[in-house]
Parts: sequence; C-alpha cells; structure tokens
Amino acid sequence: MNELQAAVVAEIETYVSTSPLNRLRDIDGSPIFDAPLVGFADGDDPLFELYTSVVAPGHMTPRQALAVLAPAGESETPGWPSVGVVSWILPAAAETRLSNRQMVQWPSLRWNHTRFQGEEFNDSLRRHIVGVLENRGLVAVAPVLSAGFGYVHGAAGLASTWSERHVAYAAGLGTFGLSDGLITARGIAHRCGSVVVNAAWPASPRPYTGRHDYCLYLQDGSCGACIKRCPAGAIGPAGHDKDLCLAYVKMALTEEMSRQGYIGEYPACGLCQTGGPCEDGIPGRAGYAAG
Repeated sequence: MNELQAAVVAEIETYVSTSPLNRLRDIDGSPIFDAPLVGFADGDDPLFELYTSVVAPGHMTPRQALAVLAPAGESETPGWPSVGVVSWILPAAAETRLSNRQMVQWPSLRWNHTRFQGEEFNDSLRRHIVGVLENRGLVAVAPVLSAGFGYVHGAAGLASTWSERHVAYAAGLGTFGLSDGLITARGIAHRCGSVVVNAAWPASPRPYTGRHDYCLYLQDGSCGACIKRCPAGAIGPAGHDKDLCLAYVKMALTEEMSRQGYIGEYPACGLCQTGGPCEDGIPGRAGYAAG
C-alpha cells in the first residue's frame, strides 16, 4: 500500500467513525455502520471489461466512469496513464442485524432505516473521498453519482451501469453468494461504495479464485439458509430471481409501509442477508462467530 492509499483508508475510517450522518437519527442515534473494509483495484484490470457483458449492457469501465469529467472534445483518458479504484464495505451494525434476523416477512425498522439513511451516508462518503483526492490535485469521480450511472435490463434482470458489488469483488473484498449478495470478511449484511481516480496504486490481493468461493451452498450444497429466509421465494438452487425479489419489496410490502416509522419508496427486505452463516463473516473461516 502506498502513501495515497494509506491516506484514503484513514479518511474512510475516520469519516465512518465520526460523521453525524452515520447515525440512525430517527431511532436511537446509534451508528448505522461499523468499521469499514477497504480494498483497491487497478482500473485497467480485465475484470472491468468483462463486466460490460456479464453484469449489464453499458456497464462502465473505470476509465469510462472517469471520462465523464474529461473536457469536451478530449479523449476519455487525457493525461491519465493510470486509473485506480477504491472500494469499501460498510457493515451493518450488530443490533441492526439482530433485529432483522428476527423478522420473517418484512424488514425491521432498523434495517429499513439503514437501507435509506445508510445510503445517504454512503453518498456523503463518496463525495468526501472525491474531495480528498481532488484536494491532492487528482481527478476523481464516484460513478454512482455521475451522469453515466443508471439502470438497465440485463439477462439476469435489472442491473446498474456501475455495480458496487462487482467492483468490491475486483478489489479483493469478497465473493458472491446464492442470493447475489457479496460475502466479505464482515459478512453479507452491508452497503458498498467506490470512487475512481486518475492515479496508480497497487491492487489489493484477491484471496479467492472463483466468484462463489465463500458461499457454502454453491461450494458443497451444505447451506441454503437464504433460500429459507426469502419471503418472496425469489432464491432457489438456480440462484436469485431479481424480478420476483423486486416485485415483492415494491408491491407485496406496500401495506407494511403504512406501519409507523418506515421510510423510503419501499421497505427494503434484506432477510436473506441475516439469519445465515454468512451474515457477519465468511462461513468456516477462523474468527467467524454468528451474532
């Protein structure tokens, strides 16, 4: 890790621990997220080219994401021989995971607020890191906040033009589970974020060889907890049905939105991210402890 990377990690960790936005302000003022995980990727890693076809049509490469800042008429890499990506994981607080673990049909209030107020905080963290890098004379962008970000329909259903989970996979932070969530050293119950910059830095090692290495079900069929946890029946041996999942959280849970305290366009579910062995760690790895 070079000096720039160390500075970025320190900024992310400090912001998560000190920002008043990282608080469940309408519940009890406790932290939304625990200490983050941070990883780095080379913006020219071949994985990013692969994502343009396997994730979604029009999925941006880091260079394409950064190109939105290029002056009109210039190429997408003016003076940018190198492009780097920083990715982070924001683990849901233990009390939030516990509250959602106890639910069977819809999310807990803490989970619902974590989904929406937590992403507001995540956006503020994205902007903060962009500002930190710009103050060093670099060019930086948070792709999900840029003009190039949007949603498209791919072969597997609705997808974005910048998948934070796939970026985190490229940065060595985790692998995918049966539910499509990213299983990390802090589990699958989290939010992801990233920023692209015109800087060179060493990539974090990827301590896995396959995209499903941390999922017990996809390794040996020994789990399947997320199948049982899904109230929509959207997870099965074949994987995650995005359309069925989306229909449930946006329509089947509409009545639940009338319950006092729920926020956002839809409740957000997340039941598959709690109550299983990958909730807060990598199953079978030393140091994992449920709860």
